[in-house]
Amino acid sequence: MKSEYLVAGISIINDIHYADDRISKNNLGGCAIFAYGGIGLFTDKVTLITTGGEDFLNYYGHYFDENQIDKDGIYYDLPYTHHTVLKYEKDGKWSERSIYGDDYFTLQSENNRTSLKKIEPFLSVHSKGLYLDSSADEKIFDEIKEIRGKAPNIKIMWEPPTFSTKDDSMHEKIINNLKKVDYYSMNLDEAAFFFKSEEREILIRKIMELGVPCFLREGEKGSSWIEDGKCVSLNAYKPENAIDVTGCGNCSAASALYWRIEGKDYEDIVLYANIAAGYNAAYKGPAPIKRGRDEKIDQKMKEYYH
Repeated sequence: MKSEYLVAGISIINDIHYADDRISKNNLGGCAIFAYGGIGLFTDKVTLITTGGEDFLNYYGHYFDENQIDKDGIYYDLPYTHHTVLKYEKDGKWSERSIYGDDYFTLQSENNRTSLKKIEPFLSVHSKGLYLDSSADEKIFDEIKEIRGKAPNIKIMWEPPTFSTKDDSMHEKIINNLKKVDYYSMNLDEAAFFFKSEEREILIRKIMELGVPCFLREGEKGSSWIEDGKCVSLNAYKPENAIDVTGCGNCSAASALYWRIEGKDYEDIVLYANIAAGYNAAYKGPAPIKRGRDEKIDQKMKEYYH
């Protein structure tokens, strides 16, 4: 039987420059691996669909083996796996550049993009959820109808990338894309720019008016699930030693997708999403998800909220 959940997105190797001047090289990064963890922490019925170069398993192989991640969803279509310098500022903002030059992302964008062709082998009547990490202008959004035709029960969450949400020329395209999916996720900074409001109450009202269920990530303050005129918020789960917050947003968004589809109420959706993000933050790079699942880490962390 094919996996019930699919995570499709970019994989990157990150050289991280932290705000306190620490530098950490060759970290596993990109949206896909962290989103995989957000679902994989709770179930093994999930497949990762991503693109790399011939060097992909030199970096990711150990993590895939350790966490028993199926390699069937890897496409080796790039000269090199994307490798960037990720720089964090003290205000929490970040920037990123490729070590292969400014043109690498652009030159390899078509080979790297998620498409129906890459997803199709994993679609079936058993498919429940698809987490989609794609730019606003990718053709995958013209293929949503075909995806649903091959997986009639699937629900789709899109996490628009920061550069799309902060590009006014992409606004209408993003709105059109959002109407094609079932759920989406933005962080507070992205949503404030996209919806043109710094006031949380106004922002939430605008999200409600759009009418597409949203998982709003609010950093250290926690997160919210917004749907049917309701906004349910919970404080973040903060581990004793938060080592690396990279990917926590992707991790929590994918977790929210999983629990929404599995029928949890809005509070539990947010609770488990926060748990996934907190667990991820306790590790450098993506967390050891199989160990977390085996140790039922979600049940231990749930006590934090009670």
